[in-house]
Amino acid sequence: MKRPRKIFRWRAVGPLLFFGLVLVVLYLVFADRIAQHETEATLSEALGTEVDLASLRIRETDAAVDLAGLQIADPRNPNRNLLEAGTITIDLDPVPLAEKKIVIDDLRLSGLRFLTARKTPARPADPNSPAGKLLRETEQWAKDKFDFPKLALGRIDSARSLVLNPDQLATVKAAKSLIGTVDSTRVAFERGLADLQVRPLVDSSTALAARLAQSDPKQLGVAGVKAALDDARQAIDRIKQARVKLAVLDTTARKSFGILQQGLQDVDAARQRDYTFARGLLQLPSFDAPNIGAALFGTPSIDYFQQALYYARILQRYVPPGLQPWNRPGPARVRMAGTSVEFPKEKAYPRFLLRKGEVDLAAGAALEHHFKASFGGITSQPELYGRPATLAASGRLAGERPIGIEFALMSRHFGKAPKDSLVAAVEGVSLPAIAFPGLPFEVDPGRSRVGFRFNLAGDRIDGSWEVASDQVTWHADSSRLRTASLVEGIIWKVVTGLTQLRVRAELGGTVSNPTLKVSSNLDEAIAVRLRGLVGEELAKGEQRARDAVDSLVGQQVAALQARVSDLQAQALQRLPLEKSQLDEVQKKLETELKRLAGSAAGGLKLPKL
Repeated sequence: MKRPRKIFRWRAVGPLLFFGLVLVVLYLVFADRIAQHETEATLSEALGTEVDLASLRIRETDAAVDLAGLQIADPRNPNRNLLEAGTITIDLDPVPLAEKKIVIDDLRLSGLRFLTARKTPARPADPNSPAGKLLRETEQWAKDKFDFPKLALGRIDSARSLVLNPDQLATVKAAKSLIGTVDSTRVAFERGLADLQVRPLVDSSTALAARLAQSDPKQLGVAGVKAALDDARQAIDRIKQARVKLAVLDTTARKSFGILQQGLQDVDAARQRDYTFARGLLQLPSFDAPNIGAALFGTPSIDYFQQALYYARILQRYVPPGLQPWNRPGPARVRMAGTSVEFPKEKAYPRFLLRKGEVDLAAGAALEHHFKASFGGITSQPELYGRPATLAASGRLAGERPIGIEFALMSRHFGKAPKDSLVAAVEGVSLPAIAFPGLPFEVDPGRSRVGFRFNLAGDRIDGSWEVASDQVTWHADSSRLRTASLVEGIIWKVVTGLTQLRVRAELGGTVSNPTLKVSSNLDEAIAVRLRGLVGEELAKGEQRARDAVDSLVGQQVAALQARVSDLQAQALQRLPLEKSQLDEVQKKLETELKRLAGSAAGGLKLPKL
């Protein structure tokens, strides 16, 4: 008897269903926890600081994720959070998920707070992580590139000797860098001029014009005149083409000279920093008003710019411009793990994209809290998206001390000129006390108006920091003040009579050769009193510091300026000369062309000129 054919083998299907059920239960129980842990670890590594989440819930049916209790610690202060968010709702586009890509259609936040105290100190970031290395690099950049004058001195010692090492001077480094640029500009100009072959063209055209001038149309005949006219026209066409190329070379050369002049300005700025450095070795205070501002507020000013540069570098690392391959550690294997390289494709989803997001906060009995923010275009591959990432926020956080906030950020990492820019203004914020390096007192700005601007375009940096307060208070270390020097005592007497504070710092130059100008309403008042006290001795010491720097870099800078001037003068003389030679020989050829055409017009119909 033939057994009936079984469709299902229940002994096999049963265990499979059981294991499938177990997997579903495990997913429902542990998926949110695993996703929360991975999110915390990924953000912590990317930002170089501890990131905590109170909860994370995945809503599979809605293709959405709910997060709560987000805390991002300050990488420079483990006892403070940069940002806290009560709840975050993320709506995902389900189609890109099939390609293991995250595209966020909408993101909503609530319960935002900034610069709050942590209950427990944040865990230190891995110093060998990319973010940890960038933090150390930017902190070292601030230490290496800026040396602010000091005011805390008991005496002015103008007789002290000064020995400088050329390798210590920023002018030497800037000059060496510019020398290479000058040489490459000269080589490029000479090569461009040689490629034009102006001299051979002028010689051959001149010889042709002379030969045509000696020719007799009657003896040449019809065929000879036609050949002569063709030769003349071809020579004139070559001259016109050479003139166009010469004009392009002239434009390129003028742009290069502009870059060289900017380089000379950077060298001069480096020389000014070396003067300050030499004064520091002599322990000389600087009592010029601009240097007073740098001495008092230089350190806190550069601290803000250093933080902005750190986050800009973080952004550049994780959002590279162009269609760059994405390198990441490969999977663990018995043999060497290696590196996985993902090459992006045009007209495809980026690996990560936040199309848009909004924050709309209105709270309080009288809705005194108003805060709105919108952001979008945030992606890991901006060249694919083709639009800049933007963030704009404004609002008023009320209470006993209302705070007004205006904030805008733009990041364009595609096209020929990638750029990151930030503009912020805060009204009514209580700033922490500002300590003055080397002085036994500090200023508490109280409720202040703060403005900040920062731009990073390639290697060029530009920014400003401003603070204004009308209710400052001054605090001194009484024990140190009793033994303060005459200089410190005078400064204390000047500042204690002031209730207003105005500070402005301006950053410029390049990352490798930055410049910083700091000014305040304290500068001139302090400078006048101190110059009257120690003006003569101070002038002697400052002159000694300047002479020491000039003895090492004066000839080198002068020679560099001469090289730039010679190159510019040579180009500005040669290019018009070459053009005039081409114009002259073209004029001769056109004269002969008209003569031959006119002479032969009676016996041969020729094309019009």
